[in-house]
Amino acid sequence: MTAAAVLTAAVIVTAQQQQSSTTTATTTEQQPAVPLRTFTPEEIAAMAATLPEGPGREVTVKVCGQCHEPQRAASVRLTREGWSDVVAKMVGLGARGTDAELEQVTEYLATTFRGEAPKPINLNTASSVELESVAALLRKEAAAWIAYRNTKGPCKTLDDFKKVAGVPFKKIDERRDRLVCF
Repeated sequence: MTAAAVLTAAVIVTAQQQQSSTTTATTTEQQPAVPLRTFTPEEIAAMAATLPEGPGREVTVKVCGQCHEPQRAASVRLTREGWSDVVAKMVGLGARGTDAELEQVTEYLATTFRGEAPKPINLNTASSVELESVAALLRKEAAAWIAYRNTKGPCKTLDDFKKVAGVPFKKIDERRDRLVCF
């Protein structure tokens, strides 16, 4: 599991724990998913000072700080798409902000805590270890693909794996963003 996935899971679990601890059986009103906090401008400035400078830093503190310390992002490096997904998940868990604020948060995180997308592997030249670690194939499945490509030739598209006995196409399909044939 990547560091980003671990952080996202931790944030989700924390938010869910906060949600369950704030919901009472006697309340009939609709509770927000997470109890929201409101900060004074001084509190926002103090928290923002612990994050790298950049446009959107204060908005990030305001939006993210409603549920958790905004410094959690400092240890994670994601692509823009990854940060966009995290922000969307946090909104689903109760984070509040206007569309413009959420865009500023995504922009700040994607710019300040930028990561690189993993490089895809070429299934026609990948070693057994790469097939096991990146494509999540079992040792026998990796061996089946290597035997197939040695006798029948390289794949032209990932859909060619539908024809390979002993290699579950579902695993290949789930990791399309990390696998290529050329």
